[in-house]
Amino acid sequence: MARPMDCDLDRELQNVSLDTLFLIILQAVVVVALGKFIHLSLRRHNQPSAISQILAGIMVGSLGLHEVIVHVDVVNVEDTYGWYVSQARIFYMFYVGLDADVASLWNDKHRCTIATYASVATCLLLAAFVSGGMYGSMMHTPVRSPELLAAVLMLTLANTSSVDVSRMAAELGLTATATGRLVVGAAIATNVICIVGEGVFSCMKLASGRIPGYSASQRLGLGVLALFKVGIVLALLRPAVEYMNRRNAGRHRIGNWELALILIAVSYIGDFPRRVGFDGMPASLLLGLAFPREGPVARTLTHALAYPLHALALPFYFGTMGMRLKFSAMSGAVVVPATLLTILGLIGKCAGTMGAARFLHMPLGDAARLGVLLNIKGHVNMIDMSFASSEGIWAEQALMAMVMGSMISTVIAGPVFAVVYRREREAYLCNGHRTLERLVPDQEEELRMLACVHGARAAPAMLSLVELLASKPAVQPAVHVLHFYDAARKHARAGTGGAKRYHEQVQLDSDKHWDRMDDAATQVNWTVDLFASITGLVIRQIDTGDRGPVTNLKTIRRCTEEVHADVLLVPYHKEQHYDGRMLCRWEDRRELNLNVLERAPCTTGILADRPFRRGGTSFQLPTKISTSEETPGSSRDDRAAAPTHVAAVFLGGPDDREAVALACRLAKNDTVHLTVVRFVGPGKHDHTGVQTARGDDDADGEVSVVVDDPDECCMAALHREYVAKELASYVEKAVGGGADVVEALRRMAGAYALVVVGRGGRQPAELLAGLECGEMGPIGDILASDESLEMGSVIVLQQKKAVSTAFGLDPPPPAGV
Repeated sequence: MARPMDCDLDRELQNVSLDTLFLIILQAVVVVALGKFIHLSLRRHNQPSAISQILAGIMVGSLGLHEVIVHVDVVNVEDTYGWYVSQARIFYMFYVGLDADVASLWNDKHRCTIATYASVATCLLLAAFVSGGMYGSMMHTPVRSPELLAAVLMLTLANTSSVDVSRMAAELGLTATATGRLVVGAAIATNVICIVGEGVFSCMKLASGRIPGYSASQRLGLGVLALFKVGIVLALLRPAVEYMNRRNAGRHRIGNWELALILIAVSYIGDFPRRVGFDGMPASLLLGLAFPREGPVARTLTHALAYPLHALALPFYFGTMGMRLKFSAMSGAVVVPATLLTILGLIGKCAGTMGAARFLHMPLGDAARLGVLLNIKGHVNMIDMSFASSEGIWAEQALMAMVMGSMISTVIAGPVFAVVYRREREAYLCNGHRTLERLVPDQEEELRMLACVHGARAAPAMLSLVELLASKPAVQPAVHVLHFYDAARKHARAGTGGAKRYHEQVQLDSDKHWDRMDDAATQVNWTVDLFASITGLVIRQIDTGDRGPVTNLKTIRRCTEEVHADVLLVPYHKEQHYDGRMLCRWEDRRELNLNVLERAPCTTGILADRPFRRGGTSFQLPTKISTSEETPGSSRDDRAAAPTHVAAVFLGGPDDREAVALACRLAKNDTVHLTVVRFVGPGKHDHTGVQTARGDDDADGEVSVVVDDPDECCMAALHREYVAKELASYVEKAVGGGADVVEALRRMAGAYALVVVGRGGRQPAELLAGLECGEMGPIGDILASDESLEMGSVIVLQQKKAVSTAFGLDPPPPAGV
């Protein structure tokens, strides 16, 4: 009789598994579709898509599909989605670590530390103070230990959902701003602190007395073993990835079986701590942070994880939060504690951040908004909640109150995120103070760069310029390279009828080496990987099809605002032939450059590259390669032996000041020798910023008058900070008109590998009389059009122009689009 009963039980469990699988698939489809529909209206108000997905989950959960489809009793039915939630957190936090700008986060470490400790400490003290008053409303009868309630409540109020915060900030493009990085960094640090606290708490003898199977010492040993396994994996990670990169050299992406193997390894490694009762979020985050960024492995993982996570996994992840809410269990015993917990969390977080506002160097209003965003609970740690229920620390309705409170805190954060997004967007588009001449390199103000390339031929010069600007790679934020590939020719050659992106096309294993190098896109990949590995910079390549000047302009504007670039670098529409002539092969690029100069929301530089130059330093290689012939005993501070000679031409005006500021950035690099050449009229000039004037009513005649001339202030700062410290040379040339300017510029041929000039527009008219002014400006046209083989490369700068918010980009697209 026992065997038929076992068979019936097996069939019953199999039916339950099939019903549960069908339920999850059905709910996922409905949540994703309904969330997109709801977000059509909410996105107009800059609300994160997570709000729409939570509302969709609430609506789907109220349909009662679980009771309709699953016809038998299931143990722990409310945790049906526990494994899915755990896997979604593992892969998304791995993706966050892989996509994180480590240098930018490191630059904000001081403010992030202050915000984290202030908010956590305030919440811990507040929870300890009010736990006695909440003891009666959240307890079973007979009551349990009030100390356990206080400990759990302290961790609950102090915790922040790193998944929710990082997803909302990334969707609104805030991770490139100082405020967004502060929010994300503080949220991750807070979450890690609380996870460590929960781990210590669960290993205490008092807290582990009723957990079957493991004692406190055994749980501690398992936790240490899990940490040891993760440490071994992190030590072996870089050699393994470098081996796979070498194996796939010359390819845009790795094979599908290698990708599947890596994803399985990420899931298995991130699940180490969870299998022994701890949270695996820190392990998956560390795995992503330690993952090498260069090469086809990281590129393939980023592309493979982005769409499934944003379009499928995360919408259902947020939807499950709403589906956990039971309207049949709603009562005053649930609503009141949920509201109270939300208010207490807001008070604790806001009080902590506002108290630290002085040390954070931010207004009280911004500190209060930071506190609201750090109060997002999201999926409150299910380990903590399940333990509290099983131990009788609080009643069953208190568990539902926690779920409801987490949803309230997330929904409240939506409008706050919208306010932060609008403020950051308006500040970037309309504020004219974020220019190169106002950024102080000595204070390690970060320089965010976006470089555009149209092929592999122009990529080395652009990347060499980027490397020279990043004098300190360890603190340089990620450099974004926007690559426009010839989409029409690529599709025609591949024989595809649709508009596939090149990295989505099937790549055979037989094509993975040198025969793939005829692909221009793959050549750019290889160039970027080479520069990243040699220079230590984090370079992120953005690939898009060349769709013409209008579409390309929209793409550049969108990417510029997404990365909050301080300087936008684009290539000149002419390229140098091997005989020295500058030829225009694509007239559309000239139109694109003109539109970019007219409508770019940041400082713009146009680089005219001359790779065929007989003398001087090549501008096609990283300085770590070009200086490799120096003797080991040579000093890096020996400016006379510096291989890269750069000149900055200064006549006057904001564009020329911007050119000098960029040149001074280059001078911070030990391999650059800078010479600033100023053209002045035939008269004596004083560079102290103080000029003399004669007063009509003053019997003594002359009086000293301080003249606030920006050009003179710029030259005075140059003498004080660079010339006096032997970081740059200064040359002044007197010219009487346009002909003298042209002659002086032609004499500079052969002396410099790079000449930095301003586009002009407000330069002294008497010095430029008779010169034609094109899109490169009068000086830039002369230098860029000279066909001498000895003339170096030229970069023409135009200072940022404040624009109206109506010119800005459209609101962020829905998730997954």
